[in-house]
Amino acid sequence: MAGPERIEWRRSFPSRSLGTLAWYVVSAALVVLLVRALFSDEPETLGSGSHNPLADLPMWAAGLAVAGAVPIALSVVRRPRVGANHFALTVRPGWLRTLVLPWSRVGEVAAVEVGGERFLAIRLQEGLDRTGSNPVWADQTVLRELAKLSEHSVRRISLAVRLRDFNGTPDAQLASLAAFAPDQVLIANNLGKR
Repeated sequence: MAGPERIEWRRSFPSRSLGTLAWYVVSAALVVLLVRALFSDEPETLGSGSHNPLADLPMWAAGLAVAGAVPIALSVVRRPRVGANHFALTVRPGWLRTLVLPWSRVGEVAAVEVGGERFLAIRLQEGLDRTGSNPVWADQTVLRELAKLSEHSVRRISLAVRLRDFNGTPDAQLASLAAFAPDQVLIANNLGKR
């Protein structure tokens, strides 16, 4: 989506998220079937007349399997997002929150490649301006993955997004952000430099 007032990167097909969901459904179904095969013959009451908790295990296993599928299904529906206007950079690195990062807080936006994976790394400036969203632990899942893959320190980076979740070349993606970013924000293509 693009226009004179704002841009938004086009998202790629969610093949990774769908693959994860498929593996989860197969694994959870096997576990539920195993629990059902082992405990479906359990009587509702014990010989003493009290309730048999083992008879409830198939129901609890199915309930836990469905509850575990919720975040994985949400990652298919709520895809990562990168957008910008003249006021702010809008980023959703995972399925949880969409962060609005005013350009006054953004110090650098760079495309980096680590371990064969390409990321958009965002560094926020420390300062008195605390407007917009503040990234928290749940928003930094991709950043933690980047830190595991990188031999360099990623302490200065505040947020990361996988570039494979979006269509287009990194040069075109960074150019679209640069069209809206003020001059003091460094936009860099560091692919192949780390």
